[in-house]
Amino acid sequence: MDQKLDIKGRRKERIRSLLEDLPEVPVSAAPPLFTIPDKKISFKDTEPDPEVMWKERRGSWENHGNGEKPRFISGFIRRTVASVLVFGAVWGIFAIQQPWSQQAQAFINDALSKDMDFAAARVWYEEHFNGAPAFIPIFGDKEEPAQKAAAAHELNPPIDGSIIKPFVSSLKGVEIMPETDSSGSVMVKSVDIGRVLSVSKELQGGIRITIQHSGSIIAEYGHLSGTKLKVDDWLQSGENVGWLVEPETASETTLFFAVMKDKAYIDPAEVVSFD
Repeated sequence: MDQKLDIKGRRKERIRSLLEDLPEVPVSAAPPLFTIPDKKISFKDTEPDPEVMWKERRGSWENHGNGEKPRFISGFIRRTVASVLVFGAVWGIFAIQQPWSQQAQAFINDALSKDMDFAAARVWYEEHFNGAPAFIPIFGDKEEPAQKAAAAHELNPPIDGSIIKPFVSSLKGVEIMPETDSSGSVMVKSVDIGRVLSVSKELQGGIRITIQHSGSIIAEYGHLSGTKLKVDDWLQSGENVGWLVEPETASETTLFFAVMKDKAYIDPAEVVSFD
């Protein structure tokens, strides 16, 4: 027993001596696995909010290059001034009776009152899009294929003759000299189907007949010697409107012929084929 205690004592002494012989090593605190920040960081602090950025920069996007936002009053004033100028220009064109203003008036009337050619529009859609658009009800859903719109309807001349006074001289109509007729009288024909609007007496003593034809065209037949028509009579193309009788005086008989389209006089040569 004493021997065992003696052995343990020697071991303890040996261990103590070994520990005393080891060099001293400075001991430092072990680093933590992770550090806890003093302030909480969220996604909003690292990534800007797109909505906030849009609201902050919206003012600069709406600027027109001068750093100022557009104002409703200034925009309204500019539009009002532009509208007044356009209205004044159109009013001036219709107030001035000049050759150039007559052409401008005819163009404006035609642009404002002319109906859209839906047949031509349907053909265009079928050529470019392989079918008419179904979302436009007026085109319909017809089985028959659309046909190309024909050219402007050409009217027949009221008499056989030549124009001796063109449209530019009066901007209302033309004077037509009929061909020589052995009978001494010339029958005036209707240029198209139509209805008689008026039968009146001219200052020179002749008769003037106004007829409403198709295509929004109104024709005036003047210097007639006689007629059998009355108001609201209907005529087919080529039917007799009246007649011209060669006068006993030295002056020659002529037919006054005028054409109105959309309440404006146009050159009859544009719609009638004169030889």
